[in-house]
Parts: sequence; structure tokens; C-alpha cells
Amino acid sequence: MAKNLKNPEIYQPDKKDIEIIKMLEQDGRIPILELAKRVNLSHETVRYRLNKLRKKGVIEKFIVRINKKKLGYNIYAVIMIATWNYTKEEWQEFLDYLLKKQSVVSVEKITGTYDLKIAIWAKNPEELDTVFHSIKTKFSKIIKDWQSFIFTKQYKWEELPF
Repeated sequence: MAKNLKNPEIYQPDKKDIEIIKMLEQDGRIPILELAKRVNLSHETVRYRLNKLRKKGVIEKFIVRINKKKLGYNIYAVIMIATWNYTKEEWQEFLDYLLKKQSVVSVEKITGTYDLKIAIWAKNPEELDTVFHSIKTKFSKIIKDWQSFIFTKQYKWEELPF
């Protein structure tokens, strides 16, 4: 467990920490004894490392990965939005609307041609069109440009780049 001398806020995991993190990413409910066996450490060492990863903020919480398609959400779309000519209040109203919209699962500020990336899950094309239309109609004054993408297949998804 190396220290980052340039920025003490950043935790540098060692190979065993990375193994533990990867195992937890695959199965967050894996028992500590099984995890210890798989990473070839004692359960006490694994428990210590897990506590350290929690205290350092590397592990924030254990969550489940939901298969949205099993719940009927078959369409995943992303909208890239460029905005213009808005007041601080209009921007806040826009953000509040997106954050409260049930089918919107992610709103991120980005750099480049577009200002926002919005991710949406919908059950069918009609529902997705309704969401698109409601956003476009309500905020047409501040939406300069709009690009949408519907994802048809996911080849890889991992939380971490290692």
C-alpha cells in the first residue's frame, strides 16, 4: 500500500488491494473467507484491507448491479446537449428538472462541443420519445444543440480502469 507523496488525498492500491477490489466488483457479497482464499491472504488481512479501503474512501458502499432489462427497461440512451443564452435561474431549473426526472439516471457536465451528458433508461421507444420531447419542449429556449445515441449492445463495463 504505497503512499502518494504528490497528493496524499489519492490512495495508491497495491496488487492485493486491486485483486480485492476486482473480486468485490464481480461479487460485492463474497464472504471474507472466500475472498481471502481467492487472493491468497488470511481473512484477518483481508478484513484489515477492506477497513482501510473504506476509511480511505476507496470503497464508498456496496451496491447491487441491477439488470434493467429484467425490469422491462430495454432502451438505454444518452443525450448530449449544448446550451446557450440562459440565466443562472434557468440553468438551475433545467438541472432540477433533469435530476427529478424518473427515467434520467445520470446527468454530467462535460467539456467540448456539448455541455451536458444525460443518460436515460426507457421501456420502449414511445417512452423514450416522450422523455426526449418533454426535455426539448420545456427547455427549447436554452438548448442550442442536441445529439442522442441509443445503445444497442454493451461489450464491456467495468468500474475501474485496472
